[in-house]
Amino acid sequence: MAKSDLKKIAEILVLIGAIISLIYGILMILGGIGISFWLPGFGFPLGWFIPGWGLIGGIITLILALITMATCGVINFPLKMEKNWVMLLILGILLAIFGGDWGAFLVILGAILLIFA
Repeated sequence: MAKSDLKKIAEILVLIGAIISLIYGILMILGGIGISFWLPGFGFPLGWFIPGWGLIGGIITLILALITMATCGVINFPLKMEKNWVMLLILGILLAIFGGDWGAFLVILGAILLIFA
């Protein structure tokens, strides 16, 4: 497999992960407002201890997903970062902490693949 193919696969994984995290963020915001959604592995355990965590975590996840998409060059967002594997790995870890779940996993996997590309 050529390095350019590996880079394309990694970028696609990061983009799909950012989109999934964006959806998770929107669902967390809607759940924090009072609309109930249930997804396996959804949310962050801090919701048990911090009132309103669904709303706060959802907004943070939404912003991090938008930053990840802007870093990939898909959307125009003022908080764009330099596109390299370290920044994408940090964004993926932050998405995992704040509730990006499967999307965060894909972003982290894409960042790891970019190391070898």
